[in-house]
Amino acid sequence: MTERIRTRYSVALQGFSDFERDGVQSFLRLAEQRAPAYERAADLGEADFVLADADQPAAIAAVTAAGRLADAVFIGARAPAGAAAHLPRPIEPTRIVRELDLLLEQRLALLDEPPQADWVASDSGRFDAAATAASGRAVKDVLVVDDSRIALKFLQVRLMRLGYRVHLARNSTQALDRMTVHSFALAFIDIALGADSPMDGLQLCQFMKQAGRDAQGGGPKVVLVTGRASAADRVRGELAGCDAYLAKPLMAAEFLQALRRLDPDFKPE
Repeated sequence: MTERIRTRYSVALQGFSDFERDGVQSFLRLAEQRAPAYERAADLGEADFVLADADQPAAIAAVTAAGRLADAVFIGARAPAGAAAHLPRPIEPTRIVRELDLLLEQRLALLDEPPQADWVASDSGRFDAAATAASGRAVKDVLVVDDSRIALKFLQVRLMRLGYRVHLARNSTQALDRMTVHSFALAFIDIALGADSPMDGLQLCQFMKQAGRDAQGGGPKVVLVTGRASAADRVRGELAGCDAYLAKPLMAAEFLQALRRLDPDFKPE
């Protein structure tokens, strides 16, 4: 991974009622606290991505004329041919962010960066050593488990900038392989790990906690990071033994609060 990966991206709105535009813009302002962050762009041609009203012919025509269909998420009854993504009404901001994340993941996959080996294998060498030295704390190893390339990349960048040494895995098999080599202080685990993962995030959390008790070392503090944010999902996370439960999109305030609570040595600037 390199620092050439941006953490902020612009989104143009095309169409929509005043009420819907205000709602989307309010959510985008909140989403600026996460990584990747999405902010409102005024220019359709200059924006990284586009949110367009699929039920307004004028909006469809404008996006088509600008050549931005492949960068657009259309919201409404039916998206035009060539659109990157489609969501039905009513507008659900969290689903919009997930679709933007997927588009960004596809775009990042085309960059001339290290491909899958960069996010499948552990990357223990890149972290903010200066920030860690200045804080006077020892470097701690953190495991991030997610089947999404973009989720791995941006959480890795965020943690490294805070002075952690980050190791990556995209399924439970790779996570357990990492644990045979490294002793982790923290583990961030997505609940939905994809079809190629023998265990989902809840099962992996439970396994880690049991292994820690058996080894009498306690094991890592486990943070479940997921798009499932209902009360029932949180209860399932607690039953699996997680130490914290963060809902996607991951906001900075909740993220830092979890680190303060689980890492007694964490002192952000």
